[in-house]
Amino acid sequence: MFSSKQYSWCDITISFGGRIIDGVTEVEYTEKKEKDLLYGRGCKPHSIVSGNRSFDGKISIWQSELEAMTRDAANKDILSLDFDIIVAYVPKDGGQIVIDILKGVQFTEAKKGMKQGDKNMIVELPILFLDVKRQQ
Repeated sequence: MFSSKQYSWCDITISFGGRIIDGVTEVEYTEKKEKDLLYGRGCKPHSIVSGNRSFDGKISIWQSELEAMTRDAANKDILSLDFDIIVAYVPKDGGQIVIDILKGVQFTEAKKGMKQGDKNMIVELPILFLDVKRQQ
């Protein structure tokens, strides 16, 4: 038997820098592995070969969270930060708890922007990281 429990946004807690981030509105992380077809005699591939892995994603946060990180970062430079992100899926109804840890995270850019009618600023921060430890 297996559980087909679906997680919702309400089940997710995201933390980094030693604290839970209340002002997070989106998280996305991807693990990729280079794969190519291996050709030899004939017109069809003989195998699939693989190479390096890579890890990237993004996190979207309130501007106030960005300003707090900037204030606390050395030289006020969040692009120099190096940290882990913990993404915990904790269902309120007692289903399976899943914790993924993104290791060695760094932001690749920090871009601010607002337009007329916005009630608050959401800042999308693209990330690169070294590894993902799944179901910790």
